[in-house]
Amino acid sequence: MTKAPSNKESGDPHRASSDPRAVRSRRVIIDAAVALLAEHGFAGTTVEAIAARSGAAKTTIYRHWPDKRAVLLAAIEAIVPSATAPDSGSLRGDLVGFGHDLVRIITTPPTAALVPALIDAAERDPEIARLLADFTAQRRRPVHAAVQRAVERGEAEDGRDADLIDDLLLGPIFYRRLLSRRPVTEGYVESVVDTFLRALYR
Repeated sequence: MTKAPSNKESGDPHRASSDPRAVRSRRVIIDAAVALLAEHGFAGTTVEAIAARSGAAKTTIYRHWPDKRAVLLAAIEAIVPSATAPDSGSLRGDLVGFGHDLVRIITTPPTAALVPALIDAAERDPEIARLLADFTAQRRRPVHAAVQRAVERGEAEDGRDADLIDDLLLGPIFYRRLLSRRPVTEGYVESVVDTFLRALYR
């Protein structure tokens, strides 16, 4: 694997990110990675393939991202939006809003096909497994923010295990979507949220 350039070689990342040429370069590379993911999956989306598709040198790619995992994460972020937890004034309202937005995302192309492919690839590729961990960690943040708002309002207790919150709330939605293959309705999301709140906060 080609070694990523050092910080000294890559220059100031903040200056590079605001340089119009650097912005265009990143966009072309990300577009190429997205196209390759759609066409060939994760196995076919190598740095070499991205360079060939985008016309950018591998050294240019490594100037923007330290490794393949970072490039793919950026590409996935470009395709898959983050679910949001709107500040409704109540923890239930925030979590129901988040759940509905999450269901919309994971049932709409291209995310509907990309997420299962990412999970499958992670079982065989440690690099993809680390990418999946980064991806899911970023997309759990709205849930943590909603819980923190509830704590600040005095609506929920502080000190709860963040990982347990994620598992109890998100686990049923992904199980129903990916394994049981049953519809994830609005009523189901609300039932999951209500069960979660009774189990953890009442």
